[in-house]
Amino acid sequence: MVLQPVVQIKTKGIKIKEENDKYMIIEIEAGENWDDFVKWSIKHNLIGLQNLAYIPGTVGATPIQNVGAYGIEIKDFLVEVSVINIKDGTEITLTNKECKFGYRDSIFKHELKDSYIVKNITLNLEKYNGHIDDKYLQYAGIKEMADNQNLSLNSLYKIIADIRKSKLPSIEKYGTCGSTFKNPQLPIDEYERLKEQFPDLPMYSTEIENIVKIPAAYILEKLGWKNKRVGDVGTWIYHPLIVTNYGNATGAEILSFIKDIQTDFKSKTNLDLETEINIV
Repeated sequence: MVLQPVVQIKTKGIKIKEENDKYMIIEIEAGENWDDFVKWSIKHNLIGLQNLAYIPGTVGATPIQNVGAYGIEIKDFLVEVSVINIKDGTEITLTNKECKFGYRDSIFKHELKDSYIVKNITLNLEKYNGHIDDKYLQYAGIKEMADNQNLSLNSLYKIIADIRKSKLPSIEKYGTCGSTFKNPQLPIDEYERLKEQFPDLPMYSTEIENIVKIPAAYILEKLGWKNKRVGDVGTWIYHPLIVTNYGNATGAEILSFIKDIQTDFKSKTNLDLETEINIV
């Protein structure tokens, strides 16, 4: 057995680098708790991160995955990332463009994988002017809960946190990597084909012309994968994207379960269901 060292980044610090009446540029150390920083941004009257409420983990993890939820991604606000070379300790800073962000993807999952540790990130956040843009409300669950409320940043944060709490397992009780699969992106005509099979299938626009994103969870639920168990491994009770260890499932059992889901999804839709998590 080869033992591999594990390093946990616990550095703390939030530094306001620049501020005016329209925006604030902030440098955040990688070890800061992500949800605590989201709350910090709301306290400082900054809009944007409230849609990324209640996501577990640290600030430093967010650019690796290009963390996103409810129509918002970290790349929408990121200015730059400072990283440390694991082998020689040298530091470099990457701009937003140099991070090569994609849907749940970045340079850190490819060319720089296992080579660098995130030291800190710098974000540019807008000052809240009393108006919440429709882009923050585009998902049905948010619209439904927000309809009869006088929305503020705090109330929108609470809505999104409550949605996540209702759908996701407690990380204190169950082993899970969160969302296991990416939502497929496909041409609009392919979406229309799928609608014949799944008439109420939602779709969301992307930054690419004629390409839309569909919720994998919707299809997986229709295929019977929500709350599906095989021994100690299964999908979460309320969400088929969350592969969960309910007891003492092995890595091999979890991987086999994931592959079974992918095979079934492919056979029923002719679409590849990519994992959002890294599997090594």
